[in-house]
Amino acid sequence: MSESEAFTIEQHLFYQKVQELNASLEQQVQERTAELERSLELAKVLKQVTDEIRSTLNSQTVLQTIVREVRKLLNTDRVVIYRFGPDWIGEVVVEEVLTPWDSILGKTYHDTCFPEEHAQQYLQGRIRAIDHVALSELAPCHKTLLHTMQVQANLVVPIRMHDTLWGLLIAHECRAPRRWQTFETDLLQQLADQAAIAIQQAELYEQSCVAAATAKAHAQQLEQTAQELAQTLQDLQQAQSQLVQTEKMSSLGQLVAGVAHEINNPVNFIYGNLTYAASYAKDLLEVVAAYQAQCPEPNAQTQAILETVDLEFVAADFPKILASMKVGADRIRQIVRSLQSFSRYDQLEKRSIDIHEGIDHTLLILQHRLKEQSDRPAIQVVKDYGDLPAIECYGGQLNQVFMNLISNAIDALEERDSQRTLAEMKLKPSQITIQTHWQPSETDTPYAVIRIEDNGTGMTDEVKTRLFDPFFTTKPVGKGTGLGLSISYQIVVEKHQGRLKCYSQLGYGTVFEIEIPAT
Repeated sequence: MSESEAFTIEQHLFYQKVQELNASLEQQVQERTAELERSLELAKVLKQVTDEIRSTLNSQTVLQTIVREVRKLLNTDRVVIYRFGPDWIGEVVVEEVLTPWDSILGKTYHDTCFPEEHAQQYLQGRIRAIDHVALSELAPCHKTLLHTMQVQANLVVPIRMHDTLWGLLIAHECRAPRRWQTFETDLLQQLADQAAIAIQQAELYEQSCVAAATAKAHAQQLEQTAQELAQTLQDLQQAQSQLVQTEKMSSLGQLVAGVAHEINNPVNFIYGNLTYAASYAKDLLEVVAAYQAQCPEPNAQTQAILETVDLEFVAADFPKILASMKVGADRIRQIVRSLQSFSRYDQLEKRSIDIHEGIDHTLLILQHRLKEQSDRPAIQVVKDYGDLPAIECYGGQLNQVFMNLISNAIDALEERDSQRTLAEMKLKPSQITIQTHWQPSETDTPYAVIRIEDNGTGMTDEVKTRLFDPFFTTKPVGKGTGLGLSISYQIVVEKHQGRLKCYSQLGYGTVFEIEIPAT
């Protein structure tokens, strides 16, 4: 074999490896894109269900929304909710069915099909996925029951409330057997949990109605008692709203953590292989350069290929491409780490947390709101971090406080900038300053201080007096719930036994000061 032929073969192998690498990367991107699309669809459904819970006190409406959205999202023939009664015998109370399959609304199962031991298994979190009813190991009576309903595959998850099994959320496939996917099982279980929240909300509403009726009946007899009952009703409504908000943040935290985990694996794969790809590219280019040195005058065929390929440009540009890919992969890894740190949905106990890390991750998540927009320059962020030790706290909840306070500061600055000219914004740029320091004490518990300051328009004394009241907001309808600062106050003061203070003067900006004791 001549040197030119060997050179051509080496060049062909080089481009073949490049194509294989690109194909592998493209496949990884396609697979993760599909997973992200499924996660986005799940997020939309969870948001719609959560919005239903927040906007209505009718559990039947929410349950009907759940079965409707599950049937569309899973593209299955029938979705039902079965509620248990005494002795584990109940009926189908909600249904969404696709024509021409028969309705089974009101259908009651016999106790032989749902023995008590099966109910106990569901109470402990059992999930049953049957891909082919005819080939399954179900009891004969259960097979007969499913056959009468034209079911060929089904997926069953429990709806649990406290320590009881309220019912089941069931998806039926009537056209043919079906292999249920893991993400479908996870979707059904999350929506079953949302159904439990809706039912709890309805019970809370019934309790509030009873309390209101009692207050009205006794109002003419004893005004003091009526006022106490009214306060109880208000507290109950506040607890209900905060329960919905907490569950929403929990579901969102689980979704964010799950998506971040799914992204992290392929990104690490890509990031790790880029080093090898760069090394292989360097080796191959060195081999090509050696062949060029040994064969400075290639034949006409090789010369034609070299002119077509533009080897000098490829040799110069390919390492740059790999370097830019490495920068992009590293950026994705940083975002994933921030999402994982911010969610912390699984931290039910206090842990030793780096406060600065939580602030930085929150800023990274809010970066899209801080950067330059079409109608304003970027909002400047000045960080003046002191020397803080790790603090024992609930990291995920404290990150939620940082998110609320910084988001409010951005809202205030954007509202102020919407009324200013570009020249005014450049003369006095919008700015958020975050300062931290450690406050030691010889007689009291030392604590960490976090100050979040904006140079916006500030607020009036009247607004400051109601700042931490539930449902109080100065934002337009649809822009805020009035729960952000109330929940932040609860997290700092009640959960961490700390202090949350606000200093503001109209025309001179606002400062929120958080004090977290080192317990």
